Amino acid sequence: MTPETLKLPQQTEGNKWKKISQEIDKLDPIQIDRLIPFIHKLNREKNVQALAEILYKHLPYPERLERFTYNESIACMRDIGIFLGSLKKHGTEPVEVIPELDYVLDVLSDKTNLPPRDTLFHYTIWNPSGLRVRTYTGLSDEIHLIESVKMSMFPLVDAIYNLIELHQTPLNSPAFEEICNIAEENLSGMINGIVYAKRNVSPAVFANELRFYFDPISLYRREFIGPGAVEMPLFVFDHLLWSSETNDEEYVKFKITYLPFNQPDIRDIYYNYDNQPSLATKVIEALKKNPGYCQQTAKSARALLSLCNRLKSFRMPHKKLAEESYAQQKERSHGSGGYSTDILSHIISLNLKTIADIEQAITRYGR
Repeated sequence: MTPETLKLPQQTEGNKWKKISQEIDKLDPIQIDRLIPFIHKLNREKNVQALAEILYKHLPYPERLERFTYNESIACMRDIGIFLGSLKKHGTEPVEVIPELDYVLDVLSDKTNLPPRDTLFHYTIWNPSGLRVRTYTGLSDEIHLIESVKMSMFPLVDAIYNLIELHQTPLNSPAFEEICNIAEENLSGMINGIVYAKRNVSPAVFANELRFYFDPISLYRREFIGPGAVEMPLFVFDHLLWSSETNDEEYVKFKITYLPFNQPDIRDIYYNYDNQPSLATKVIEALKKNPGYCQQTAKSARALLSLCNRLKSFRMPHKKLAEESYAQQKERSHGSGGYSTDILSHIISLNLKTIADIEQAITRYGR
């Protein structure tokens, strides 16, 4: 097979996700479309009582809740989530003022196979655009923040599935190099989201206003974090590319912590490749065993190295953006997910080691 004859599905996984998201976007299961501007006002006023009363009034009755479809359940959690984050931002545990939430969140969690709290996906890709967008504040920075994740998520999903294809493709096939190039293009699409956020989201606004809406809420004697960038499945991309067999305790703990906040198919991908050779390991081993020198295997290795370097080019500005946000508020050096920017530095160092290992193998065995 040559790059010219390589056939990849036109209906990519990212496009499938986008189609489902568009279907969810249309839904308003608890009828809060017209209330969004009022929620902004109540948040400016820190009016906890009014926020709680509105949420209580719009909670679905058990009979209605049980009839919700998957998409309706997702949209319902998304809309309740705006109230959860608002109440918590003003120092109130939602379940303490509305005990009925315990049951509602539990049913929604069961119906969607997701945590009993809104996630990054609810807040971004399942959130309508335009006048119906669900926001805590209505600030342009918040709207741009949501859009930046939408820009990044679908290309990232495509890139993850590109890596699955690579795991199933021989390194001595021209298709391996071609798929690497496609994955790199998709990764570039994700990077565009970071660039957009840097240009349109003020670090000061994020640090001093928005981030408090994502703080953990207490439920079932546990804490559940709100929407956060750490929930993005970039670590699953890492997993397939270089970290599936890592014994680095800090990064393994990070991955396991945020995996439950991802959709079931993404979780399955993670576990299917856990403790299996990563693509980086496969490339290094193939170069070592390269019988009589295969030029295509060396080209495949260089293509994977380029992909690793492209990943690095995302990590660096992402770390800088996070540091700029945290610098705006010295007393809170950790995000709502519980990690500081130190974890980003640690992941970058692991990424750089992978790059160095591949470079060394190419130099020594790839000729």
